[in-house]
Amino acid sequence: MVAPPSLADAIVLDRAGQGRRLGSLWETQPCVVVMLRHFGCIGCDVTVTELAPRLAELHAAGARTVLVGNGAPAAIDGFVERHALGDKPVDVVTDPTLAAFRAAGLVRSAWATFGPRAIVDYVRAMGAGFVPRKTAGDNLQQGGAVVVDAGGRVVFHHVSRSLGDHADGSDLVDAALGLAIGLAPAASPVRV
Repeated sequence: MVAPPSLADAIVLDRAGQGRRLGSLWETQPCVVVMLRHFGCIGCDVTVTELAPRLAELHAAGARTVLVGNGAPAAIDGFVERHALGDKPVDVVTDPTLAAFRAAGLVRSAWATFGPRAIVDYVRAMGAGFVPRKTAGDNLQQGGAVVVDAGGRVVFHHVSRSLGDHADGSDLVDAALGLAIGLAPAASPVRV
């Protein structure tokens, strides 16, 4: 399946507020796009902590990694600093309009944010040492992930159903590495 034009054409902003098409990030190389709930999300802290050690491996395989939040561009610097991403091969951008999130078919729901599963996810993250932070974006928006090849074909797709439901970092790396060595799945993208 090719990434929908609405996803490729969604405008993401860098920390200076400069916009670019999300699809421009995968025009020349495979791309792992992780959509974050918001820059203060405790579940997103878990996601980034699990993925960060694999960023160099993804880069060495020729894949670009992009983290997309939905807060103000000014929130990016604090997020990058908190996760020590400043010298890592990763782009951190934001989409306050949520256009990319809608185009990726991601969930926006109070139940997913405050329901029983979310509460368990929240407590589990706190038990693992993560701390809640001020909301920096749309608190009801859930995250997800897509891995897209240089031709715009989606080879992996995950839709988060609650704040602790994120794509497994190993699955993201496997999908990107499969592209790098020409073993991309021939079937439809993974749907979780």
